[in-house]
Amino acid sequence: MSHEDVIKRYWEAYNGHDVDAVLALMSDDVIIQFPTTPQPIRGKENIRPVWSMLFSKVIPDIHEEVVRTVIEGGTAACEFVETGTLTVPPGLGGAPSSGSTHGRPYRTDIAAFFSFNREGLIERVRSYWDTGAFAEQVGIDIAVIRSMQSRARTLT
Repeated sequence: MSHEDVIKRYWEAYNGHDVDAVLALMSDDVIIQFPTTPQPIRGKENIRPVWSMLFSKVIPDIHEEVVRTVIEGGTAACEFVETGTLTVPPGLGGAPSSGSTHGRPYRTDIAAFFSFNREGLIERVRSYWDTGAFAEQVGIDIAVIRSMQSRARTLT
């Protein structure tokens, strides 16, 4: 499968909220880095609970609209617009500053860089977005997002 096919299938699976299909495109020791996590998330077994919680409870309507993809060698760069409605489930680190835990819509521009291993699987994803603008849209401190990501790994 070409890198272009892997990226296309990745976005289809991600927008379909299919954690198994997303992870099938990744190496077992994949490294995921978000601006909201101080340390990378390493390995499928650690990203699975985070994305399962994301798709089912935290942002159940998350959607990525890919604007541009550039592939060169073993790297793909993707620019996309993420939309969704943030919900902070009980026990995951606090409510938005408005006091509401439901229905905080947002739209944010994101860039992500994918690296592929020799087998053509994704071995690293590093994403960038304006965390301050995101936090302002959803009405929570970015520390709450970090806490939710950390707690998601311990709740499964």
